[in-house]
Amino acid sequence: MGGSWISMSVPTILLVACKARETGSIFKCLTTVEAAEFEAIAAQIVPSDDSPGATEAGVIYFMDAALADSRSEVLESMRLGLEGLKEELRNSYNTETFSSLDHARQIELLKSIQDTPFFATIRYLTLAGMFSNPSYGGNRDGIGWKLIGFEAPHPTQSPFGYYDADYIKRGA
Repeated sequence: MGGSWISMSVPTILLVACKARETGSIFKCLTTVEAAEFEAIAAQIVPSDDSPGATEAGVIYFMDAALADSRSEVLESMRLGLEGLKEELRNSYNTETFSSLDHARQIELLKSIQDTPFFATIRYLTLAGMFSNPSYGGNRDGIGWKLIGFEAPHPTQSPFGYYDADYIKRGA
């Protein structure tokens, strides 16, 4: 995360993403093309295979909300990173979009940029959107949590430990 363009703490990213409650199809700051490209990259980071991945978890909506509510330079840096990726696509693959590449070429291209701040940021946003609380916009239907076997505690479940009622019943 150190090389990431998003130099926010986890509490800050959660606060930023807290406004990403809706999972509709309208984006707050990303264009349709940007969203398609970021979603295609996220789908390679957490792919759909025998289990749901970033696409099914709605990670793109988490990304959109986080980028819309963060400092404008982060969104601008991501846009510049995407433009650099498009240049690489034109030069090396004779295409304009990452999403139009086949799986093998997508992986090949991502390996070539895996040490860049652009990739570090999109990887961070993908994982945050995949495993954060669903109320933040990603992790639709708790897909990420189910993937790792995490069961969200029931909101009225008591915490572990001793309670005043138990203490009073014993007459202490």
